[in-house]
Amino acid sequence: MKNSKLSMMSHTRNKPFQPSTKEQRIAALEEQLTRALAIIEKLKRQNELLHAENEELKRAGKRQAAPFARRKLVEHPKRPGRKAGQGKFFRREQPAPKQVNKTKVAKLHGCPECGSGRLRNIHEHEQYVADIPDIQPIITRYVTYSGYCTDCRKRVRSRHPEQISQATGAAGVLVGPRAKALAADLKHRLGVSYGKVSETLNDAFGLQVGRSGWCQADRRLARQAQPVYRDLIQVARCSSVIHADETGWRIGTLPGWLWVFTNQEVTVYAIRDNRSSDVVIEILGKKFKGVLASDCFLAYDEKRLEDWLKQKCLSHLLLDLKEIEESKTGRAAQFARDGTALLRAALVLKAEKPKLDPALFAQRAQTLETQLDTLISRQRQLKDLDNLRFARRLRKHRPHLLPFLYVEGLDATNNHAERQIRPAVIIRKTNG
Repeated sequence: MKNSKLSMMSHTRNKPFQPSTKEQRIAALEEQLTRALAIIEKLKRQNELLHAENEELKRAGKRQAAPFARRKLVEHPKRPGRKAGQGKFFRREQPAPKQVNKTKVAKLHGCPECGSGRLRNIHEHEQYVADIPDIQPIITRYVTYSGYCTDCRKRVRSRHPEQISQATGAAGVLVGPRAKALAADLKHRLGVSYGKVSETLNDAFGLQVGRSGWCQADRRLARQAQPVYRDLIQVARCSSVIHADETGWRIGTLPGWLWVFTNQEVTVYAIRDNRSSDVVIEILGKKFKGVLASDCFLAYDEKRLEDWLKQKCLSHLLLDLKEIEESKTGRAAQFARDGTALLRAALVLKAEKPKLDPALFAQRAQTLETQLDTLISRQRQLKDLDNLRFARRLRKHRPHLLPFLYVEGLDATNNHAERQIRPAVIIRKTNG
């Protein structure tokens, strides 16, 4: 009996310690509590971020002094003002004697301070003021005659070469072409609403015309300008480079699109109810021989345009690469870094092209072409989905990424079209 107890005690000493059921439950609960606290801390941080975003959206919804200010600071902002050598810097020139309409003299008879002191060493000073004269509308009375022709049996009427209409009676009081041109310029170039156009011309020139009258005058002007518009389209079709862009444009309550086709010589706008390649073909024709510079919107890649020469905007691609790089870490961000470096090297090469030997330029351009093919090769194993999608996008537009290196006058970006569409966007924002 004693030996059996000793053997049991020896066996108990050699066996590892096993916690009781109560101790196991306490350890499990402590582990669950640790995980729960970690989850609570994570949700707390997410809640703080969402609360901050919500507060910023509330502030953005209110009227601000700078509603379009950047929400995100630029890492390397551009210095304000013009760059050295850009633009003309001069002061207002003194008018020639024949340009002076009148002279007014303010004589100095005595000291204006004390009223009794005598003046000596008197100097003469000149100042020129250019101002708007007191303008009254010039009202011209046109007298015409009509009669019946016994040969052709028609009622005929004379017309002065400067007349813009033959209306008489109640409709015989018209607004002249200069006033209509000024109203159209205020509305469509400066973005002034029809109501403010009416107020401005009434206050400045005494032209009592309502906003509807100026709107109707614009419609007549548009009809009269149709031949000029068709000529501008023909110039665009014969251009070597055309930049294109589009933006939303309401037609009453219906959605529409404003298109722009532009280069350094001509700009053509078109308002249509669709955003398809039909508008591109309508304006530029089916057999456009120049280079179409645009962003990567699908309308510019439609099957009917697959034989066209194109240049895709590198600025849009660089922005997308920047977003990918900022959202990735480690090796996943390397693709975006390599793509950005390659496109920026192409931009630098374009800027240096006038100073380089043609053979050296061709060698560097071929190196960039090879690096681009390697970067987006199908054999390259890209595990990140965003990188994979962007590589497919670059393969799709591969023939249209670097033509700007070889075509003179072709920019690597679509910035010119965006600048030309901006005035219309401002008008849309200010008065619809």
